[in-house]
Amino acid sequence: MENKIHLWIGSNFLPEEQYISYFQLDYSVEGDFDDPNYKICQFCKDVGLKWYDEDFIGIIPRHEEDVSLDDILADAAVDDSELNIIKEKCNNLGIKKANAIFWYQNEDFEIKKPIKDFYNGLKYIGLFQAD
Repeated sequence: MENKIHLWIGSNFLPEEQYISYFQLDYSVEGDFDDPNYKICQFCKDVGLKWYDEDFIGIIPRHEEDVSLDDILADAAVDDSELNIIKEKCNNLGIKKANAIFWYQNEDFEIKKPIKDFYNGLKYIGLFQAD
């Protein structure tokens, strides 16, 4: 099976704690995602999951200011052959610069439709070949 990742890019200038809380899983209820006390993280809600595997997400530290797409993509776990396609998609979405990028890699995961405008301030770019 090919190694693919879902990619989000954009700008987010929230306080670090608030930015990271978007991805925070609830470990207070062990293994029972149907427990009424289990709190589904906002990332999970946005993509249609109850839980995600933290081993398959890349949450890269944000830049203090927006940087060029080349700079932000230097941190991406995508194959170099995908970079021009990603930049074109970003351009079509109005993303010229960004300060944040994250990805999720899971062969069984499909992004929930309709695709939201923003995921913690970032836009969903698409599914790409991993490096």
